Amino acid sequence: MKAARIHEYGDPASVQVDEIELPNPGAGEVRIIVKAAGMNNSDLQSTYGKYKGYGHLGLPHILGQEAAGIVDAVGDGVTEFCPGMRVVGHVSGAFAEYAIAPTEELLVLPDAISFEVAASLPIAYLTASMALIHKAQVQPGEWVLIHPGSGGVGTAALQLVKLLGAKAIATAGSTAKVACLKELGAAEAFDYSQTDVVAEVKRITNDAGVNVALDGGGKVTLPHCLDAIANHGRIVSYGYVTGIEATIPLIKVIGRNVQLYGIALWYNEYYQASLATLRDLVLPAVAERKIQPAIDQVVGLEGIAEALLTIEQRGVMGKIIVVPSLSNKQ
Repeated sequence: MKAARIHEYGDPASVQVDEIELPNPGAGEVRIIVKAAGMNNSDLQSTYGKYKGYGHLGLPHILGQEAAGIVDAVGDGVTEFCPGMRVVGHVSGAFAEYAIAPTEELLVLPDAISFEVAASLPIAYLTASMALIHKAQVQPGEWVLIHPGSGGVGTAALQLVKLLGAKAIATAGSTAKVACLKELGAAEAFDYSQTDVVAEVKRITNDAGVNVALDGGGKVTLPHCLDAIANHGRIVSYGYVTGIEATIPLIKVIGRNVQLYGIALWYNEYYQASLATLRDLVLPAVAERKIQPAIDQVVGLEGIAEALLTIEQRGVMGKIIVVPSLSNKQ
């Protein structure tokens, strides 16, 4: 089978497509034919050796952490899945024609959802639901700042906020991306590179601030979220694309009774609850088109290196999807 791997750490140019042996599922595992896989910032960081999380067992390493496909074979003890079933979930080594996944990480995929759309869901919506539902406990009518809002998690979060009956304020770094955020359902959206984030949030909320802030940037964006939060507000930080070290005055946290959470998706007590939310809330909403995931582009295995560079240059709106069967060099 073909798989996109890195043999040494360097940059996206280190990704190469190899012909390797077909893997066999172990006990409690299934093998799936990968129809589509989602690309994430962690895949980019893996090429530099900065991310060695879930599924990273050393070099050479097959990239990709989420996929949708068809069960091809099952391991010992597997009774809930059988060959031919459509599935989606957290799948290590997803940038390949076949991949192995533990059954506890997979969900049955409704026929109404395409493989490409399904592959965009797991990491983005697991993160967004963990942050907004299981940590911040967003309530109907609340204001939620999503900063920044144009990536996979951001676009998932703003649609989830709307589904929950709350109001999303989303930021992006260009006029075109701001327009897309509004189309996806943001109540308010603006360009953070041209607008004072805190002043604009205060204007929108009549100086009250937001009830919840979702921070995906870290060094630059977390201080904005803290200055824009209302008294008794909740901030959830899940990423640090602008830098890992953020300085915030503790008096602002204490003085306004702010709850500040940090989440790491794979190591969180709410992971299984978030997986249930993906199954019971998100998948039905996608099937009914109440949620329409943002897909920036679709590439084949040979297009992965260039797509990772696009992520690095912050040029993605939503998610990039990898389709292993696609005739490549798109």
